[in-house]
Amino acid sequence: MKLIAPIIALALCYALFFGYVISSYASLPAHVASHFGINGQPNGWMSRDTCVGFTLGLGILMPAFIVGTMAVTGRIPVSFVNLPNRDYWLAPARRKATSTVLLHFALWFACMNVLFVTGLHWLIIQSNTPGGKPHLSGVGMALVLGGFLAGTGIWAIFLRRHFSQIT
Repeated sequence: MKLIAPIIALALCYALFFGYVISSYASLPAHVASHFGINGQPNGWMSRDTCVGFTLGLGILMPAFIVGTMAVTGRIPVSFVNLPNRDYWLAPARRKATSTVLLHFALWFACMNVLFVTGLHWLIIQSNTPGGKPHLSGVGMALVLGGFLAGTGIWAIFLRRHFSQIT
C-alpha cells in the first residue's frame, strides 16, 4: 500500500493548520475565552500566546501520537496489538505489510485530527469576536465535533473491514 497520498494530504492539512493559526493570532483578544460550559458561556480563559501555543501543541502532538503508535506495530509484541484476526495479520510473513496498512490508516486519521483542531481554533476565534461577549456557538460545535465523529466512525469501519477479511 502506497503512503504517498496520505502523506501529501497530511502535509496539506498541516499547511492549512499552521497558516490559519498563525494568521489568526492577531484576531484573538489578549485574554481568550478558551473553555465553555454546555450553555456556550465561557468558564475558562487563557492568554493569547498560551491559547495559540496550546492549539499548535495539540495539533502537532495528537496526530504525532497516533502516527507514532501505529508506526511501531511492527516492533512491539503481538499481544500488545488489538486487531481482528491479529494472529493472521501479524504473522511474520505479513507483519511488515500490516504495519504499512496501519500507518496508512494512521496518516488519514492524523489528517482528521489536524482538521479537527483547526475547527476548534476556528470556534475559539468565532467565540471571541471583538466587541461582543464571548459565546461558543452550539451549531458550530455540533458541526466541528459531528464532522470529526462521523469521519472517525467511517475511518473505523474501513479499518475494521480491512482487517476482518482474511486474504
